[in-house]
Formats: sequence, structure tokens, C-alpha cells
Amino acid sequence: MALDRETVGTRYATALFDLATEEKTLDSIYEEVVALQQVFTTNDTLGEVLSGAILTSDQKKPLLAALKKDASKTVANLLQMVFDYGRMAEMPNILADYIQLYDQKRGLVHAKVTSAVPLSADQKDALAQQFATRIGANNVELDNVVDDSIIGGVIVKSNDLIIDGSIRTRLMHVRQLLLG
Repeated sequence: MALDRETVGTRYATALFDLATEEKTLDSIYEEVVALQQVFTTNDTLGEVLSGAILTSDQKKPLLAALKKDASKTVANLLQMVFDYGRMAEMPNILADYIQLYDQKRGLVHAKVTSAVPLSADQKDALAQQFATRIGANNVELDNVVDDSIIGGVIVKSNDLIIDGSIRTRLMHVRQLLLG
């Protein structure tokens, strides 16, 4: 039975994370993973090309060598193993899962905050601190998205949690109460 990409990504990422923890290289591996993720994001077909039959194995080897060029032994071994097993198409998932494990270990939560106007740095900091306290995180990294249709207030989304403090939603609730 073939494993889905999510399962494959989680397994490889967990193995890499456990090894990095054991070798006390979590931070340096994280930096390499973020750089690799940027490569795979910029070249969104790279994983498919390295896994597929479009190129011969000999044509793929220079691409793999370029990816491994400045990598640590641990990351180079991961790349080689994933390549050998024909799983390079799963690399974006592996990298994203490692970053998620790293963030969990550090108590970092990523959240998207939607506001009617751009938030100032002070507003973002205050909101991040309040949200971190509410969810029990050490740190919250906010990505501000502007949507004037919410009229005012903010909507904060993180993983499966949504806190909607928008004026639009409050007006909709009042409307429903008035209409019965």
C-alpha cells in the first residue's frame, strides 16, 4: 500500500527532527530546511522533476548535487535518501513538517490576522502578546492581511482556531437577532 504525501512528509520530517535533536543541531538544520524550502517554493516543479521519468538518473544527479552542495551531512543524507527512494516530490511536505515540529518545540505559533486597515508594529506586538497568552504559546508570529470588508476589528486564524472580533460579524449577529 502506497503512503500518501502527508504521511511520507511526517515520517521523514520526524526522523530528521529526532536526529537533529539527538545531534543538538536543531537550529542549524532548521536554517538549512528553510533555505531548501525556499528553493522548492521558487522552483515548484523541482521535486516532481527529480522524482519523475522526464529526466534520466544521470541528468538528475547534477541537480541533486547542487542541492547538497552547501548542506550539512545530515541534510545531504536526507536529500540522497529521499532521492534514492524516488520521493523528491514529497520534499516540500517534509520541509514544511520539519518547520512545524521546530516551531512546536520552540512554542512558536503562526497566525494570520485580518484587519480592515494595516496594523502598526505596536498593534501587531500587542495582539501577538494577547494571542500568545490566550493560547499558551511562547511566541506568536503574525501575518497581517488587509480586508476592508470586515469594516473594523480583527479576525485571528491559527491552525484550527479562529477568533472573529470583526465588526462585520457583529453586525451579522445583530441582524439575525432583529430578523428572528
